[in-house]
Amino acid sequence: MAPKRSFLFYFAVILVVLSTLAHEAEARRKILRGRRVMTRTYYRGSAVPAWAVSLLAGLGMLLAGAALYALLHKLVLAADAGEVNTYQPALQNDV
Repeated sequence: MAPKRSFLFYFAVILVVLSTLAHEAEARRKILRGRRVMTRTYYRGSAVPAWAVSLLAGLGMLLAGAALYALLHKLVLAADAGEVNTYQPALQNDV
């Protein structure tokens, strides 16, 4: 029997996935210095590198494709056709 995973484990996994989907942020702040107003721009990149996001997206697509293939294989290919003929010849008028 597999050990039960805690709520914190699943919460951490969800946070990692959401962090890969979060975009980079850019912020501006006005700083008052005397009579002049200075504008500073802060740029914060994503914590996860782009190659890791691409890798996770590719693995997700592979897993989704494998799951869809297994589902369709079970429903369509492995389904028993029974006594029903799947091929019917075209009608011909031989009169």
